[in-house]
Amino acid sequence: MPELRIVIPDRLEAKLQSAMPDYLDRKGFVCLLLDQALDGRVTLAERPAAEGRGASTSSSIPKSINSKKSKKEGRKETIYPDAFTQFWKAYQRLPEKAAKQSKPLALQAWTEATEFTDPAQLLRAVEKQLVIQQQETNARGFTVAMPDCFRWLRDECFHALLEELDNPQSAKPSWML
Repeated sequence: MPELRIVIPDRLEAKLQSAMPDYLDRKGFVCLLLDQALDGRVTLAERPAAEGRGASTSSSIPKSINSKKSKKEGRKETIYPDAFTQFWKAYQRLPEKAAKQSKPLALQAWTEATEFTDPAQLLRAVEKQLVIQQQETNARGFTVAMPDCFRWLRDECFHALLEELDNPQSAKPSWML
């Protein structure tokens, strides 16, 4: 991935810190803002023709960006599809998983994954993983922790579980025989 260094002016630092959610670090939040801006969710006012390139006034900034909003007022409530909510709850039932889970990032990865995989199949894969973790814990006393949901979807870890569901005899560990 190409590296880009961005210097954030002091006047924006406080705004950035107050708007940044707890589950993202500074770099992740800036990347998220850039991604949303490039998706067209952020619009910037055009500079009046009379102003020079170096001139900047608050009148050239749209009111929605220039106005100060409280932390709660500035956030929009995300509406999650029912299929995703069911999938998310199933993933959160896994006993061993990464401590930090990002639901918005998981939704984005889930949306991309469902372009090629049926949402019901993703739910089946999570439920299969839950059974595997329970069996491993009972048999060996421990199990391998799962990554956060976003990475599990992004890295398409569910494919191995779906293959096992389609062909149950293909990949049973020796301790399960």
